[in-house]
Amino acid sequence: MAINFLSWNCHGVRSHIDDIKSILNKYQPVCLGLQETYLSPVDTVKIKFYNIIRKDYTQGARASGGVALLISKHFPFIEIPLTNVIQAVAIQLQIDVLVTVCFIYLPPNQNYTQNELDDLINQLPQPFILMGDFNGHNPIWGSPDINSPQGHIFFRCDGIHDPEVP
Repeated sequence: MAINFLSWNCHGVRSHIDDIKSILNKYQPVCLGLQETYLSPVDTVKIKFYNIIRKDYTQGARASGGVALLISKHFPFIEIPLTNVIQAVAIQLQIDVLVTVCFIYLPPNQNYTQNELDDLINQLPQPFILMGDFNGHNPIWGSPDINSPQGHIFFRCDGIHDPEVP
C-alpha cells in the first residue's frame, strides 16, 4: 500500500472544499496538510473518512493564514501540542514506524527567527516529516531571491551549513 502525504496552499478551505474532496478521493493520502485555510474558530469543517486538526489565525475579526491537517481515519494518531508562534500542527502516527508529521505555514509578510523555528523543531519527536508552505526562497533551490529570511532559516535547518549563507 502506498503511503501518501500531500500539502496544498488552498487559499481558503470553504471556497475550495470540492477541490479538497477531489484530491482526497483521487490520491487517498494518509495526511493532507492545508495552508492559508482562512478559517476562524467558529468555522466547522467535516470531511468523510478524515479527522482534522487545525491552527486558525485571525487578524482582528478577519480570518487569514491558518493551517490544517486532515488525517485518514484508517490511521490512528496522537496530536502533538505545539507551544510556539508559528502556524503549525503536528501528529504522531504509526506507519511502519512511529513517525511525527508536522505541517507548517509561514506567511511571506512575517519574519520568523531561527530560534522560533528551532523551538518548533525541538517539540517534534523524531523521526519527523516537516511539510508545508514555507515561503522560503534560496539560490540552492533555484530561486534568484537571496534575501528571503525563511529561505536562509530552512537552508540552515536542512543539515547543510554553507559559510556563504548569511
